[in-house]
Amino acid sequence: MKALAFGEILWDVNGNEKTIGGAPLNVLAHIRRLGGESSIISAVGSDELGRDSLACLEDFGIAERYVRISPFPTGRADVVLENGIPSYEFNMPCAWDDIRLSNEQYIDIFNDDFSVFIYGTLAQRCLTSAITLEKLLDDVSAAEFFFDVNLRGNFYDEKSIGRGLGKATIIKMNDEELPVVASLLGTGKESLIGWLFDNTSVKKVLVSAGSSGSFCHEKGGKAYHAGAADVSVVDTVGAGDSLSAAFLYFLARGMDTGSALEKASALADYVVTKRGAVPEYDDDLRRRLSL
Repeated sequence: MKALAFGEILWDVNGNEKTIGGAPLNVLAHIRRLGGESSIISAVGSDELGRDSLACLEDFGIAERYVRISPFPTGRADVVLENGIPSYEFNMPCAWDDIRLSNEQYIDIFNDDFSVFIYGTLAQRCLTSAITLEKLLDDVSAAEFFFDVNLRGNFYDEKSIGRGLGKATIIKMNDEELPVVASLLGTGKESLIGWLFDNTSVKKVLVSAGSSGSFCHEKGGKAYHAGAADVSVVDTVGAGDSLSAAFLYFLARGMDTGSALEKASALADYVVTKRGAVPEYDDDLRRRLSL
């Protein structure tokens, strides 16, 4: 599997602890842990957090050749957990608001073929990065286009949702984002999934629902559910990203949708029992995922 992602690299700051994150990076890091190839299109500052970011990308094994060094500071998000649910305060402007590529980099990307191109709404909040994403969506060659809705603060609108849906073949959201997206698109919560299948190129809708597990709806009427395990939750940050990563990875390996969802749920169940969005995998998890 060969994954390319566009979007934010940032540091989640929780009290005195800081952890590298950003949904695109988290998804790619898990894809690498699972055994795939990962490249990210992003930007970091020429500051300490920027240097730490590049070191982390190297540690994760994520290719950094499309990471720009921006004059803006590296992105950060102060994390506040309420009843185990994270909320974020982002610095702005920051480096990932300034994602640009050279003509040579565009040519390199457009001449390649990827299993999946991953992107979301957050990195569209400023025009520079939004324009870069539009150009990529026009010409990237990928078997799947994965749109992670990932609503944060007020950094989304009808235009960013519409841009994301333009090429998407798989869309992911959580159960709280679903009614918000439905409202933005002018449809009801119960009819959103049918609307997506009727009006876009989306073939699968992945929905994470916390303790209720995860769901995947397929065009044609099939629906799948994977329950959440009864585990001691330590940290929910990044759980949805791990679900996305494993789902994409096992689909790319030829697994059917229901089985891929079960594997993805098993990884998410594991991640919430650990600190950080991309914890090390233990031997038991590797056996359960057949790694």
